[in-house]
Amino acid sequence: MVRLAVIGIGGYGWELVKTINHLASHDGRCRLVAAADNRLTAMGERAGQLADRGVELFDDALAMFQALRGRCEAVYIATGIGSHAALTAAAARAGFHVHLEKPPAATVQDVDLMLQALRESRRMCLVGFQALHGDDVRFIKDRVVSGRLGTIRSIACYAGWPRGRAYYARNEWAGKLMSGQAWVLDGPATNALAHQLANMLFFASSEPGKLATPAVVRAELYAAGDIDSHDTAAIEIRTAEGPRVYFLASHCSHETFGPVIEVAGERGKAVWEIRKGLTITYDDGSTETCGHDERQSVKMVANLVEAVESGDASDLRCPLDQARKMVLALDGAHESSGRVHRISDGFKRRLDEGTDKAHTVVEGLDEMLVQAARGRLLFSELPDAPGWAVSTQAYDLTGYTSFPQRFGRS
Repeated sequence: MVRLAVIGIGGYGWELVKTINHLASHDGRCRLVAAADNRLTAMGERAGQLADRGVELFDDALAMFQALRGRCEAVYIATGIGSHAALTAAAARAGFHVHLEKPPAATVQDVDLMLQALRESRRMCLVGFQALHGDDVRFIKDRVVSGRLGTIRSIACYAGWPRGRAYYARNEWAGKLMSGQAWVLDGPATNALAHQLANMLFFASSEPGKLATPAVVRAELYAAGDIDSHDTAAIEIRTAEGPRVYFLASHCSHETFGPVIEVAGERGKAVWEIRKGLTITYDDGSTETCGHDERQSVKMVANLVEAVESGDASDLRCPLDQARKMVLALDGAHESSGRVHRISDGFKRRLDEGTDKAHTVVEGLDEMLVQAARGRLLFSELPDAPGWAVSTQAYDLTGYTSFPQRFGRS
């Protein structure tokens, strides 16, 4: 049996707790033995539920590492972005394998710090992009690897996910570029919809289990709301493998829609939509469909358990070295944009003011997101480009090892 611990039982960490307990009750191959949260005294009901199940509780993750030596195999880290590097390195050096919540980090140097600690400790790390474990996402990957879709030419995602006051008030780093001295770069591209960037890089590589490598990035990052970081993004990634990837998303749309991913191959087109699954239409007139996989999170937790049991990191479906490619793309996006460009008052308005749902809407943005994705364009390249759009320069990621280089200085 693989013994597991969780750091962070608020927010998504609690969903992980429930998933681990579900898996444990169904196949008995794992068990939650401990949990840590620096706000433990405020977690009354949850802490009580865990204590009732015999789970050891700690208010300090490092103290938990020391107490669990030899009594636990893996740790799930579900804390804020800025804490990931230090906690992962400490967990590995204490002898634990790691499941790290997405995004793994805001910067490639933080990822490299973690990778070094993992190598030195001979530990493995799975990153929590649960969609990569789903049958629907893996169905598309299979058609890419097998060549059924032909050479992939381009991949695009569009999404409108409005988020308001409550979303940005949920923690101290939401909507921030930095939390204390740590970069977080929080926004739809880097956090809420980071899954879709990982999915697209997954589809852009014809190698089994691999994400494509970003080579050059061109991006426009904007903020319409009263936040430091971006809430609206248009990103183009030229991959070393060939396909171009386009990400168009915002927290300032009027309606909620997507995310939708469109994969264009020389022999057909795949359209995937969250919670709906996918349809592939081939040039010969045939079609294939696959429904959304509701068990992707369970499969993700099981994947780490299986890898720990086998002792083989190659069993991991999204190891940290592959997830680094997503972080590299996002660092490149910030370098290309140069800064977060402000969308001025004349182009936006506030809805539901005075409530927790209060949020900023950019006029016409819903249509622009779809139009730009389908045209494989950034906002500044649209035929009727909005007045707030800013053209930016492509950023070459050759030899890139540290953020920032250009961001904040242009």
